[in-house]
Amino acid sequence: MAVFPRWSTALFAFAMTAAAAAYAQDRDPPRPPPHDPAFEAAMDDCWVDYGGEPDDPVPADTMAECMASKGFPPPRHLRPPPPPPPPHGAPRGDDEDDDDPIANPFAGP
Repeated sequence: MAVFPRWSTALFAFAMTAAAAAYAQDRDPPRPPPHDPAFEAAMDDCWVDYGGEPDDPVPADTMAECMASKGFPPPRHLRPPPPPPPPHGAPRGDDEDDDDPIANPFAGP
């Protein structure tokens, strides 16, 4: 009776396909970000100030500086990275409560 395992495999594959199709039908399409007229006006001003052309666009860092001068933060991919953490075992900085026995139970007399 080798027919039964084949049918169960086929039914399982059909059920998984139907579940995936039902899940895909239930999802909402992605929405575009909301339009901010002030942001778009600042982008247009920067584009005009730096003479951007369709075949020669304004560099991203120049556009980010112009937008920052107009009060808009730079995008995440153009922000400087955070400073690296100190190496393991290195002091983290000047703590004012180093001598406090409650905050630092290992502080000497």
